[in-house]
Amino acid sequence: MPDESSPPFFPKPFKVPLQAILIVPFVIQTVGTVGIVGYLSFRNGQKAVNDVAAQLRNETSSRIAQNLTHLVASPFQAFESYEAALSQNRIDLNNGRDIEKFLWRQLPAFRNLSLTAFITTNQEFFGAERQDDGAIVIRTSEVEHNRALRTYRTNSRGDRLEVIHTGNPNFEPHKRPYYKIPVQQREATWGKVFTHVGGKTMYIAPGKPIYNSAGDLRGVWMASLNLSMIGDFLRTLKIGTTGQSFILERSGKLIATSTGEKPFRYYPDKVVQLPEERVERVYAIDSKNSITQRTSQFLLEKFQDFHQIQGFQQLDFSINGTRQFVQVTRFLDGRGIDWLVVVTVPESDFMGQINANTQSTILLSLLALFICLGIGILTSRWITQPILQLNQASSAMAAGSLSQAVTESSVYELQQLTQSFNRMAQQLQESFNTLEQANEQLEHRVEERTAQLKAAKDKVETTLRELQLAQTKLIQSEKMSSLGLLVAGVAHEINNPVNFIYGNLRHADEYAQALLKLVQAYQTHYPEPPAAIAQQLEAMDLDFMLNDLSKLIESMKEGTRRIREIVLALRTFSRLDEAEVKSINIHDGIDSTLVILGSRLKPKLNYPKIEILRNYGSLPLVECYPGQLNQVFMNILSNAIDAIEIAIEQGQQITPTISIHTALIDESLVQIRIRDNGNGIPEAIKQKIFDPFFTTKPVGSGTGMGLAICYQIITDRHQGTLSCSSESGEGTEFVIQIPLTQKLRH
Repeated sequence: MPDESSPPFFPKPFKVPLQAILIVPFVIQTVGTVGIVGYLSFRNGQKAVNDVAAQLRNETSSRIAQNLTHLVASPFQAFESYEAALSQNRIDLNNGRDIEKFLWRQLPAFRNLSLTAFITTNQEFFGAERQDDGAIVIRTSEVEHNRALRTYRTNSRGDRLEVIHTGNPNFEPHKRPYYKIPVQQREATWGKVFTHVGGKTMYIAPGKPIYNSAGDLRGVWMASLNLSMIGDFLRTLKIGTTGQSFILERSGKLIATSTGEKPFRYYPDKVVQLPEERVERVYAIDSKNSITQRTSQFLLEKFQDFHQIQGFQQLDFSINGTRQFVQVTRFLDGRGIDWLVVVTVPESDFMGQINANTQSTILLSLLALFICLGIGILTSRWITQPILQLNQASSAMAAGSLSQAVTESSVYELQQLTQSFNRMAQQLQESFNTLEQANEQLEHRVEERTAQLKAAKDKVETTLRELQLAQTKLIQSEKMSSLGLLVAGVAHEINNPVNFIYGNLRHADEYAQALLKLVQAYQTHYPEPPAAIAQQLEAMDLDFMLNDLSKLIESMKEGTRRIREIVLALRTFSRLDEAEVKSINIHDGIDSTLVILGSRLKPKLNYPKIEILRNYGSLPLVECYPGQLNQVFMNILSNAIDAIEIAIEQGQQITPTISIHTALIDESLVQIRIRDNGNGIPEAIKQKIFDPFFTTKPVGSGTGMGLAICYQIITDRHQGTLSCSSESGEGTEFVIQIPLTQKLRH
């Protein structure tokens, strides 16, 4: 007969001792935990190396790019200064002495420049150069001296003294890259790297062609940088312990390195016609520094050509078994420079301490393993012994022997189990009878609790929506209050002294003119002044002062006028005196906002100028809150500029444009449409752009409140509408509609 204690047709379960069940899983878990901890420790060490190396490379590349941006902007800043002086008639391009004296005076203001010059169309060269000892000399090549390149020492006023160096005759600046390339492109741009006429260093210089009103070329400005300055900066960088950096052209030729190696080689014994022919450029793969040479060779093998390296690259390779972290960053200035900045950091700079920590972790894990195994064995024996006794007593009770007594264990839970065992039989039926009743009560309580939770959830959601709305209003109020205080302080502190200066400039001009007339009268009646006065007149360069004084006063008037315009734009934008509902000209608010955003609309490094297309309709005055409405214009226009800059960063070939249209609709609504030609907004995101705290910008770059506040200002405060129309790749348009006259909410 089958055993009645087990169900038919089912095999008996595999029997495992309780002590084995307690010990074996505990051992497996302990061994697994120790192994995982050791593995994760090693992996975390490797990840830490990668993260630290990436951060170090990013920081170093950013610092190099920052310095290069400042350095390569210096020549073009000098060009702007020269153009301003030329527009004020402070330079006569037909007078070579006037040009060289002007450049001699300007060069101290541009510490990064080594040489500035003007090259005429008949190959004459007039310039000022900073020597190694800091002295500034005049360097010229003139027809009257057979176009020989001559260097003059100067006095304290920039006048020529004796000749300190004469080069070979027939110097031909027209064949230099700083002249040929800008003339070919008809705009300010960089030339190629060239050798200094002394033959012991290398320069890179941009040129800017100058044309008359008829479009004829008058000459070319040039301003050069010494490549050694870039190398000096790279040597100041500490890249880990033994990291290096270097900069190269797309051709593979070095620009500068952090190792002190020069990007050229000088052959003093080479027989040449000109000293500069003794200099040869160095390719990175021919560098004498092994790291520079092996890194450039790796990049060339990976990309086949340096021209194929685009954007930002983080790579690694090995040199003699040592892993090297490499970062390549493309540096562009938008005017002809296209360089690669390479940073190399060996893994060995970071691995020493990490390997020591990994070994310590493994030893501690093994020690913990043996301790846990010993504790597990003792604990299992302590638990299993009382349970075995209880099992034996249960078997006896099942066999009919009810007079069993189990010795109580020192373990509190097992002691309670032993006591409960004796009461179990008599309570079993009683518990079964009460089970159904308890089940019904439990179901009823679950239903009640579910209803309470649903009601609480609905109340929380309502409260959250009200809190978000209150937050939006509070942020808007605090933002406008802070803006009002800021603009009030700026307008008061700037406008008063500017008005004082502007009002007194007219009197200063009149006094100066009167003094000039007095000086001229003295010169007419006393043409032969005493020797002391004549010497003072020569030291003052009186003719130049008489010619330049009026121009300086006019420049000061123009500057104060521009400051007053900016202050007026700030006051118009914030509307500090119109905190309540006012009837205003919408166009004034838009124009003042554009003035404030003017610096973001101008051309910058890697970003062309953003064109503003105004298509203003004929609008009557509109009743509104001026300051709040200007805040809406500021947010939407700022977002439009951000969208265009992102499109340019992603390589989109566009002409950056923001168009603004205003019109009157149905004689009762004013419509303002602001459209950009950026990448547009995806459909999934467009549905959320007016939600509070929603933003697609990186952490720290935006709060997600800008468009939410705009929406609240237009719809709640002005009873208008704010909508967005956009498609990916087609730009974005925001449409604002507000009533002409209406009882606005306060």
